[in-house]
Amino acid sequence: GNHQPMRGIVDAVPLPHPLSVIVVIAGLFIAAVVVSRIAGLLAGRLVARRALPREGDSEPSTLALARLRRRETAASLTQTTVRYLAFTLAIVLSIVALSGGRRAETLAGGAFLAIVLGFAVQRVLADFIAGLLMFFEDWFEVGDTLTVEPWGLSGVVEEVSLRSLTLRSLSGEVIRVQNSQVLATRMVPHGVRELEIELFVSDAARGRQLVERLGRIVPAGPTQFVRPPSVVETEELGDSLFRITATAAVAPGREWLAEDLLPKLAHERGGEIVVHGPVVTPMDEQAARRYARAAWLGRGRPQPRDSLARFRAVERRLRRVRASDRPR
Repeated sequence: GNHQPMRGIVDAVPLPHPLSVIVVIAGLFIAAVVVSRIAGLLAGRLVARRALPREGDSEPSTLALARLRRRETAASLTQTTVRYLAFTLAIVLSIVALSGGRRAETLAGGAFLAIVLGFAVQRVLADFIAGLLMFFEDWFEVGDTLTVEPWGLSGVVEEVSLRSLTLRSLSGEVIRVQNSQVLATRMVPHGVRELEIELFVSDAARGRQLVERLGRIVPAGPTQFVRPPSVVETEELGDSLFRITATAAVAPGREWLAEDLLPKLAHERGGEIVVHGPVVTPMDEQAARRYARAAWLGRGRPQPRDSLARFRAVERRLRRVRASDRPR
């Protein structure tokens, strides 16, 4: 009974039976390819409606970027799911066309095929289950900067599906990881590595000028210094010693620009006034809050005044940096 529609389609082809079966199977897979392409075009149009502004337009807000990432994630997931369903249906119908309705042989062949497929799809099912769990728990979205453990693979999420995860590294390499192999992920907040730079100098004015000059000569771009060093605070420590605090942001994986290149340039350009540093420290507001809360409340001790003052100073610097980055 279930074979009758496919038998009718095969018999409708004006060719010998073996050739008609081949033509029908080829048509099924061509239809699957067409459906996959249509799904890709629809997904692309869906994302294009909320595309990023062009050069010269005002920068998008954080909320707009978050919505764009969710839209890209949903489009990527829908496109790949439709692709899997289309080719799975084509395979099933091809098996039905090949069986030809002979019940005994079909039953034996179907049982053997089920055993073979059972071994073959174990990994696929594991990938599907892992992918569903990651999507439901919202581990990441398209556009997030991610490191996959235990392999140490880093890059920006380009595509997600129930089968695999696609990353693009800083060098342009496309990395594909099966979902069942993603044991843990490390995501960089805001897609960039926020840094705090402390420079100890003997002259405050010349030290500020040095930091400003370094901000103009360091390599800047989306894969280098995303935000060049800029001074946010100057503090006098006494005995002709000043601490200049600056902030910067680099692309994940390019921390060496701040940890290695920047100190060398600082000593080359202002060696006579540099007493110590620059000291580069990763900075994140949420991490500072979590660790400050753990330090203050985790052991049931009162909040140390010096630690509280230090934390509030970091918060003030972050607010000033964010205010300076907003479009005028």
